[in-house]
Amino acid sequence: MASLGGPLGLLLWLLLLEPRLGEGYSPSKESAMTPASPEAPPGPPGSLESPQMLISTAAPGPLTLTVESSQAAVFGTFSPQVSQPGCGQRSMRIAGGLPASDKKWPWQVSLQVRDRHICGGSLIASRWVLTAAHCIIGHEEYTVRLGDTLLYSHSKTTLVVPVEDIVCHHYYDAKTLRHDIALVLLSFSVNYSSYIQPVCLPERAFHVESGTECWVAGWGQLAGGETAPVSVHLQETKQLILHYKKCNQILLTRLGSLRNLVKKGMICGYQDGKSLCKGDSGGPLVCELNATWVQVGIVSWGIGCGRKNYPGVYTEVSFYKDWVIGQLSQARSWDSAGFLPLLCLLLPLGVLVAP
Repeated sequence: MASLGGPLGLLLWLLLLEPRLGEGYSPSKESAMTPASPEAPPGPPGSLESPQMLISTAAPGPLTLTVESSQAAVFGTFSPQVSQPGCGQRSMRIAGGLPASDKKWPWQVSLQVRDRHICGGSLIASRWVLTAAHCIIGHEEYTVRLGDTLLYSHSKTTLVVPVEDIVCHHYYDAKTLRHDIALVLLSFSVNYSSYIQPVCLPERAFHVESGTECWVAGWGQLAGGETAPVSVHLQETKQLILHYKKCNQILLTRLGSLRNLVKKGMICGYQDGKSLCKGDSGGPLVCELNATWVQVGIVSWGIGCGRKNYPGVYTEVSFYKDWVIGQLSQARSWDSAGFLPLLCLLLPLGVLVAP
């Protein structure tokens, strides 16, 4: 979709971001969860590799993943159609020369079921949250928790909002985790503060070069294992960007696989010993451009937790910019119908969500 410029485009976008939808839609039994396919992709960060991805005992020679850090490697602009004015800004108080973490990532949210953290997400507008499609696990009443770095605190900055509707990409594939993106509509608009701010989303032509330093945060497990608890405090780590072709080559070599795992529409990040784990899914991968934070990825999947030479894989947000605009347009056009269907194909149990 071509970009709309000027005041008219901005006005249209602001209107799209504030739909007044009616009563939420509950998925029917026909959309019930299907069993995992034997061709399932590698599990999420923190999970075991699938049977098809067993690492051979006769592994190829040593592979060292080296990613050189690049400077000023973010090109393009964030989208005025997908981003609200003032997005991507944060207000941090300074203590001892270091930024305090409570205001560092004000767009970070926790997607929860019955007060239990399931996945991360990012606030992109006053009623819209971006997350991963695989985080939507069935007939549940979701809430979104904002404004706090602690999962279960009751501070005055914390806000918990019921979810009215969810829409996942119509081509989302639970076997390959392609098109792993979803939009969550909150029951009411949130007020922005220094603790709650939207992140900017990129234009389709937005480009981040390999080696660029970006950041990811989440409440995922601090170690692998099915019973490991999620982190109570929001954790963060740098990630060096890898584009999908290079990332796919690395994973194919490490796993001895003949099947391409990382496809167009995905992007990878790497930091030796510091990566993603269960519960981090759906969270934003953000890069700084001219003092503005732009979300370039959504946590999708990976091999193990913090395993050396294994990058984490993200949904590339710029690839889906037109889809986001289209869904918000439909949401407004469906206002008179009183509902927004839940379009997610439900994911097999145990993939990429918190235990």
